[in-house]
Amino acid sequence: MIPVFVDIGKGTQDILIPLEDKNPENWIKAILPSPTSKYSVKLERWEKRSLKIDGKIMGGGPLKKTLVSLLERGVEVTLTKRFAKTIRDDLEEVEKYGFKVVDSIKEPNFFFQDIDYDLYSSILKLSGIEEEFNFLGVACQDHGFKKGQSDRVTRFQLLKKFLDKSRNPFDFYITEKTNIFSRFDSVLEQMEERNLKGFVVDSKIASICGILVYAQEIGTDEFVGLDIGNGHTLGVSIKKGLIAGIFEHHTRLLTCDKLKNLVEKLCRAELTFEEVYKDGGHGALVFEAVNPQKVLIAGPNRDLFKKYGEFAYPFGDVMITGCVGLYKIYHKNLQN
Repeated sequence: MIPVFVDIGKGTQDILIPLEDKNPENWIKAILPSPTSKYSVKLERWEKRSLKIDGKIMGGGPLKKTLVSLLERGVEVTLTKRFAKTIRDDLEEVEKYGFKVVDSIKEPNFFFQDIDYDLYSSILKLSGIEEEFNFLGVACQDHGFKKGQSDRVTRFQLLKKFLDKSRNPFDFYITEKTNIFSRFDSVLEQMEERNLKGFVVDSKIASICGILVYAQEIGTDEFVGLDIGNGHTLGVSIKKGLIAGIFEHHTRLLTCDKLKNLVEKLCRAELTFEEVYKDGGHGALVFEAVNPQKVLIAGPNRDLFKKYGEFAYPFGDVMITGCVGLYKIYHKNLQN
């Protein structure tokens, strides 16, 4: 079985294909522009007065920003319902932007989705591997949607749901549709259409799993892991492989002093959901205090807080932290 692991972020999609007979540092790796970034660049050059897009729910980010800018330039933009949730899960809100939302489009100008099967196959062929991949592990981010409920609450409820079952982060993977997290469901649907086995993981959890792999590599049992993302910062305290506490906040709202205070309260088991949520974050859940040997940091904005810890380099590469997390989830739970 040849698996492919893809961590789809706002700026990049990071790809890892393990070669079990080689040292992990020699496995196939690629750091490429994310689908939302690629599609955004393509649409920035759009010059016609109307645009029709079909596709699957995917990461918005730059793509959403570009589509809104086309509306502001006077372009009529029509989206299918299944793709329109890329803008907002609530289609009434999508229409308020000025988009025209329809059931189907016979001849769309573009078809967009997160998963790029041809890309993964091309990477294999360029690497001299003639076999096709038959398993896909994907990390991406989804806030979830419940009408009338803050998406910050909905997202943190997902983390709590996993923690109610297990405090082992390698158990935080999804193989069946949720009916709440539309992007996760879209990824699983795309796998089903190709008869592929696979799973999806929240990108923050995948990164934390990668940090845990690095901690195990360097013999650290008790630590704090921080993924400093473009939008979100996730912090966990871990003792002997299990989550002792977790919080998630918005990176733009954090200062060095605020993050330091959050981490210290996390370690003392004094951090509360209300404190983080009222400050504009997603929340916190703490089980026990820890005495961390290290603070290990990953994520695209890791430089912002580098003085508070050290960077994690699982398999020798900080850029594939999420992919390493995906690989370990597969190796521990789904390989057979």
